[in-house]
Amino acid sequence: MSAVYSADRFSELFESLRQGHAAGRLAHAYLVIGAPRGNALALSEALLQLLFCTGDPRPCGECAECRRVREHVHPDILWIEPESKSRRIKIDRIRDDLIPRLAQSSYGGGWKAGVLVQADRLTEDAANAFLKMLEEPPGSSLILLLTDTPQNLLPTIVSRCHRLLLAAEEPGRAEPWRAPLMEVLRKDLAADSLEALAQASRMKAILDTIRKAAEKEQEQEQEDERGPEVVKDVFEARVKTRVLEARAGIVRCLMEWRRDVLLTVLGMGPEELHYPDEGEFIRRQAAGLEYGRALRRFQAVEILHRQLERNVPDELAFENAWLVD
Repeated sequence: MSAVYSADRFSELFESLRQGHAAGRLAHAYLVIGAPRGNALALSEALLQLLFCTGDPRPCGECAECRRVREHVHPDILWIEPESKSRRIKIDRIRDDLIPRLAQSSYGGGWKAGVLVQADRLTEDAANAFLKMLEEPPGSSLILLLTDTPQNLLPTIVSRCHRLLLAAEEPGRAEPWRAPLMEVLRKDLAADSLEALAQASRMKAILDTIRKAAEKEQEQEQEDERGPEVVKDVFEARVKTRVLEARAGIVRCLMEWRRDVLLTVLGMGPEELHYPDEGEFIRRQAAGLEYGRALRRFQAVEILHRQLERNVPDELAFENAWLVD
C-alpha cells in the first residue's frame, strides 16, 4: 500500500508513548522515522507536550507549557536543524549547545529535551560527538532524532535509539530527482529500441544532475569544515556514495511504479498502489498490457538492479529495463 500519513499509526505510537511515560519507562532516545517537518515533527511535539504539560488531561494543548512546545520556545527544549549553505548539523551545535544544555539542571525542575530535525544531516564529527553522549545520556533527558532517511545515520547511533516508525513519506520522496523521475515514469510505454534508448538517456541525465549536485555539495561542505584543501579520493568516494544512494532510490521507485501497473492489470484498486495520485498514467499504461508483459516489465527492474550491482554501465542497464518483449 502507499506509504502515506496514517492517523491510526500516529495514535498507536502516541498511546504507546503515553503508557511508557505513565509507567516511567520512556527511552532516553527515540529515532522518529517519518517526514521531519510533517508527522515525525507532530509526534515529537505531542510527546514533548505530554512531558511538560501542566493541564488535565495531559497533554491539554492549551496550557502555557504546551504552547511553548508547539512554538518551539520552551526553555528546556533545544531544537537543532541543519544550518549554513551546506545544510548540515555541525559539531559545535552538538558539542557546545546540546551536550551542555542536557547536562545542566532544567529550568522547570523536570525534563530536558533535545530535538534534531533531519538528524541524517549530522556531519561525521557531529555524529561521533553525539554518539559519545548517547553512550552516557544525562539524567532526566529525552533526545529525539527526526529523519526520513535513517540509513544515512551511523548504525551505532541507530542501535542506541528506540525506533518510532511512522507511515510517512518514504526515503527519496522529497529528493530533487523525484520530479524529473516521475516525468520519465509517466512515459513508461517504450515499445521499440529508439524509445528505450530515449528513456535510458533521460535516466542518465537525472543521474548526471545528481552527480553535479553532489559535487557542489561536497565542495561547499569541505570549504565550510576543512578549508579548500581536500583529498581527491575522499571527495570522489563521498560523491559516489551520494549518487549510488540516489540511484538505489530511483530503481526502487521504478520497481514500485511497475508493480502498480502490474496490480492494475490484475484489477487491483487504487488503495493498493504506491502512487495513487498517478492513477491516470498507471491505468493508461496498464490498459495496453497483457499480464505476461506487465510481469516481465516488473521483472526487468529486478534484472536492472542486479546489472547495476555488477557495474554494468548505467545507461546500458536502464536501456535494457525498457527493452522488454
